[in-house]
Amino acid sequence: MTTVISRIYADETTAEGVRTALREAGHPDANIDVFKGAARGLAGKIHAARVAKDTAAVYAKMLKEDGATLIVMRAPFTPFGAARNAMKIMDSVQSVPAKVETETQYVRDEPDMDLFIGQKILRDHPRFLTPDMNPYANANRGLVSRAMHWKLLTKHRTKRSAMSGTRFMSQRILPFKLLSNKPRKISVISGGKRMLYNPSVD
Repeated sequence: MTTVISRIYADETTAEGVRTALREAGHPDANIDVFKGAARGLAGKIHAARVAKDTAAVYAKMLKEDGATLIVMRAPFTPFGAARNAMKIMDSVQSVPAKVETETQYVRDEPDMDLFIGQKILRDHPRFLTPDMNPYANANRGLVSRAMHWKLLTKHRTKRSAMSGTRFMSQRILPFKLLSNKPRKISVISGGKRMLYNPSVD
């Protein structure tokens, strides 16, 4: 949504002072238009500045008959408060009353459908951090370093697992020997002989 604010001032000097104040407040020149005199097709030019057609015709007639100066300010939806700030500046100076329904209009901003139809951006623009431009290739896209043409500190080596391992599944996870890999013993006492039960001792 864009707020179109239009005010007519009695002379060019007053209008230029208002434009200077708008610039100093941070409003870009691209959003400010100044119209004066009785140029040919003036109503059409004012309408092109996003002023309603009927209102533009009244403004063009006033500029031709009274020699006044018109300022058209377009305040976008963002940054917030831009429209209120512009109205405050433009109303801080006495303006000429215009016989129009309203001097402040709200115009709806339509999206650019060319950016959405057929996924134009995905088909025609490089994909961020990927070496290919095919949006349907969901498989391996390669390394980010390859896409950005960066050299690695160490040469890349393909590994089957993140940890080094052997043929045993347990050692693929833990890269050291396990206690269970030691040969089993007959006796729990290291280096001892078998102990036999003698009932005569009892």
